[in-house]
Amino acid sequence: MHIFLTGEIQVGKTTIIRSFFSQCGLSADGFITYWEPAHGEDRMLYLSPYSTDVQSVEKHFVTRYFEHKLSRTKNIEHVFDIHGTELLKNSGKKSVIVMDELGFMESKAKIFQNAVMQHISGVIPIVGVIKPAQTEFLNAIRSHSNVKVCEVTVDNRDSVLAWLLKQNWR
Repeated sequence: MHIFLTGEIQVGKTTIIRSFFSQCGLSADGFITYWEPAHGEDRMLYLSPYSTDVQSVEKHFVTRYFEHKLSRTKNIEHVFDIHGTELLKNSGKKSVIVMDELGFMESKAKIFQNAVMQHISGVIPIVGVIKPAQTEFLNAIRSHSNVKVCEVTVDNRDSVLAWLLKQNWR
């Protein structure tokens, strides 16, 4: 079984995953996307191997958020197709694969999408985050028979963590 958390921005989905791995005793590989501040209101989006210490891993720049819009200073699809696919190729060596997060930016990254779907069709458990957006790729993940999607809200996030910890991950 693969479990994907979904919900509004900043509701605590990634925090739940980090808390889960700090308590469950399982090891994980996979990927994480995350924002870091740049200058002023700018933020930079990165794609990196999953680690409990984001600062110590190799970062792949994805895009820049500037003045309330995405600036396509790099070919987003290329980053996912090359670096994201490589991260997934090297995943599955530990107990659980982390995919944090899947969203609309991967819509044209067909090589990356294929790598994600191969893992979803596989037996190594996945815990991830999926944006609530409606795209062909995200809908294919949600509708896959191996996937359970759990919505996270401010009111249920503590119980979602407890529920994750009770799942059979082996």
